[in-house]
Amino acid sequence: MPKHYPADLRRTICERMLEGEDVRVLAEEYSIGSGTLYRWRRQALIDAGRSVGVASYQSDSLGDARRRIKDLEAELAAVKLASELFTMGGVDPKGSSRL
Repeated sequence: MPKHYPADLRRTICERMLEGEDVRVLAEEYSIGSGTLYRWRRQALIDAGRSVGVASYQSDSLGDARRRIKDLEAELAAVKLASELFTMGGVDPKGSSRL
């Protein structure tokens, strides 16, 4: 399970990395893995507009949209299945109930 760090700590470290401090020095100072700090730096560069990518504040809405699409696709599959059940049984859902 990944370790979660306080937002203030992450913000402070990211500011220092963007100012040019070495990642390895900060990793030793804060006892945080250098891989973690490199990921933080990459995202901080994107958020600052210095690199291309999805900003952290945009990823939430993007995730919400993806979940919504997944839900709608599941709903569509259920509707298609129900439609197939009607056509297999020879029942026309718009047809008359008279014999």
